[in-house]
Amino acid sequence: MPETSILLIEDDPAISMIVEEMMMDLGMGTVITAGRLPAALEAAANGGFDCAIVDLKLHGQDTFEVARILRQRNIPFAFFTGYAADSLREYASQPVLPKPFAEADLKGILDHLLRPVNGA
Repeated sequence: MPETSILLIEDDPAISMIVEEMMMDLGMGTVITAGRLPAALEAAANGGFDCAIVDLKLHGQDTFEVARILRQRNIPFAFFTGYAADSLREYASQPVLPKPFAEADLKGILDHLLRPVNGA
């Protein structure tokens, strides 16, 4: 797999660290993390990554504006959430990595998001 860069948006530092370690175990090249909405919006706008895993809520604030930026930039992303699917509103068609998850679930989502990048 070519080296890839992933944007991980998650407000819980422990979860973020676990997911980042899993991504490294799966061979992802770089993981860019953002735990607050302003940092997530800036990262989404600046790019420099192949896909994103986006927590639906950061410190109680929804991340739909981040999703809008990613969609406008044609950057594949999945939501990372423990909320019900109906919480996704107009993003109900986006892939979802439900919390809690296993490494195999994360791999499946990343494989799906990176398919165009990796040519699979």
